[in-house]
Amino acid sequence: MRKSIVSKSIVSLITLIAILAFLSSTAAAASKVTLQPASKNVYAGENITLNVVVTPDTQISGIQFDLEYDGSLFQIAGVTEGNLFSQSGQNTLFSPGQIENGKLTNVYGCILGSSSVSTPETFATVTLKANTGVQGTSQFYLRNVTVSSSASKPVDVRLVNTGITISEPEAKKPRGLLVKLIKSILG
Repeated sequence: MRKSIVSKSIVSLITLIAILAFLSSTAAAASKVTLQPASKNVYAGENITLNVVVTPDTQISGIQFDLEYDGSLFQIAGVTEGNLFSQSGQNTLFSPGQIENGKLTNVYGCILGSSSVSTPETFATVTLKANTGVQGTSQFYLRNVTVSSSASKPVDVRLVNTGITISEPEAKKPRGLLVKLIKSILG
């Protein structure tokens, strides 16, 4: 009888561990949408590209997002489609969205037809211009993000936002022949 109780306890414990493992793995599953680079420093007046990278946890066929940022520090120069949905030669639909001061809205894209993808890739590239005469850090936030499964159902997403800092360039240091000339004069 004692062996029977121990056996039942062991089976119950193993079952409980299996259930917890299953629940934790399904709860943690989500497609990740990341703004890259993770952080960056730029000089006033410079251009920088911000990639919207999607790491699907299941087959997907569409995505939409908005982007919020500090419009006093950055302007959006353009938005182009990445290779996420065209990586296997599929035809796609892409909208670069509408640009407002401090906001990019209604960027979306999808695969035309019944195909889907599950390989991580860039969905969109946003080209930014750092405004001149300003310094500071802007956070870039993904908003209203929906990733669609191959069955056109929304999937869980995990967002990774970023920040970009604008600084003034250091005074340019003399180089080459000018440095030699200055050294020869100063001794």
